[in-house]
Amino acid sequence: MPNPIVPVRAYSENREIRGSQVNELLNFPISRLVSILAAILCFLSLVDGAFPQFQMYLLDGHMLVGNVALKAALLSTAALGFVMRPKFQFAGLPMYAWLLCVGFLVADTSHLIFSRGMSIVDVLQSYNAYYLLLLIGPVLSTFRGAVSERLIINCTVVFFLVCAPVGAIQYFTAQPILYTQSADGAFSVQSWYFFGEVRPFSLFSSALEFGIFCALCGGLGVALTRTLPIRGALLFSLSALACFTTLTRLCYLLFLCVSTYALVLTFGKRPRRGLLLPLLYGVLGISTLVIGLGSFTRGEDVKLQDASSLVDRIVQWAYYTDLIAHADLEDQLFGVGIVQNEKILPLYPMAIDNVPLALVLHIGIAGLVFFGILMIKMWLYARRLALATQRPFLIAAASLWATLACAGIFNITFSSFGIVFTLAILCEKGQRHKVEQSDRSARLEQLRSPSLASLKDA
Repeated sequence: MPNPIVPVRAYSENREIRGSQVNELLNFPISRLVSILAAILCFLSLVDGAFPQFQMYLLDGHMLVGNVALKAALLSTAALGFVMRPKFQFAGLPMYAWLLCVGFLVADTSHLIFSRGMSIVDVLQSYNAYYLLLLIGPVLSTFRGAVSERLIINCTVVFFLVCAPVGAIQYFTAQPILYTQSADGAFSVQSWYFFGEVRPFSLFSSALEFGIFCALCGGLGVALTRTLPIRGALLFSLSALACFTTLTRLCYLLFLCVSTYALVLTFGKRPRRGLLLPLLYGVLGISTLVIGLGSFTRGEDVKLQDASSLVDRIVQWAYYTDLIAHADLEDQLFGVGIVQNEKILPLYPMAIDNVPLALVLHIGIAGLVFFGILMIKMWLYARRLALATQRPFLIAAASLWATLACAGIFNITFSSFGIVFTLAILCEKGQRHKVEQSDRSARLEQLRSPSLASLKDA
């Protein structure tokens, strides 16, 4: 005699299966879209002139909102992601160093306000200008692995294929062809006209930022040659040409360093490979300073190797070093609040253009120590991921981070490096959604199997 309980049990289990499928259809695409939105906002923050140029094109040189709106959107996206997935994924990330840096910034606020006379608005603006994009990676860890690496690579290539021709046109015409400053002064391209030459900046805020992006694409091209040799070689070659158009010595050096580091990570065999190369890159950065000064003292007149900008930097560094040396101990430890941003008081009298010096001037020697430890740990984390996974974008990200000591000698590069690190976090487990799908299928199959067995027995 058939058991009447079996059909009821089968019906309830089938209903549970259908309910699970409906929930997946309703929830999964939304979280996926939000994670993709976070990735797009990261790219717009990396290509930091695209959003302002688009606004100025539509509004005849005017802007409605600045790039701070992109940062606010990123934070809002992180909050939305936490609501949808109320769990941050910090495993493996350098969270202790990150928390120390965040805690130090909070504590240093009182020093900057009461001892240095900065307003709370200026303090927050200075933190936004220097550290927000550097520290935002763990905040977006709720999307960790939610974006496929293939999407990240495709977006990188698409942005490059848009930016490279713009830079090439600027190079061959010797004209900026785009806006170099908004009508209200909220956006401006830095050092686009340098000693009588137009430095191509494409859709970035400076030629240096364009060159850093080209170096990232060059490293990605090297990493892709292992699995896609023709496409990888083509991307590397185009990136090298685009980097050449920047007419910036540091960009050339960064491109060389990123490419060699990606080569070591991609084709090397030793597990400890690449550990000492960042020190070599730092020495190379210092050597360009020495070589440039040598050409200056010999009276050589070569445009690309013109050392007058190096002399200007040395004068600037000497001025700020003397300022710090004559500050009291409290200001030396916790900073004098000077930031390379013309909108923040106290106004800086001349450019800083050096990462260690910028940190000491703003948040002191203690801040330099905390953030120095954090950035070293961020590079080690990116390198560890690249070696463990051998995935192209992670290799490119780790290779770019390996050049931070070199890039930081002549410029302040927190934002671009921080965004690349965040993109690496987003695609760290690029196939996680496929694994989740297979796990869900296995669970559904387990739900189905007892029901089918019971029906057969009946």
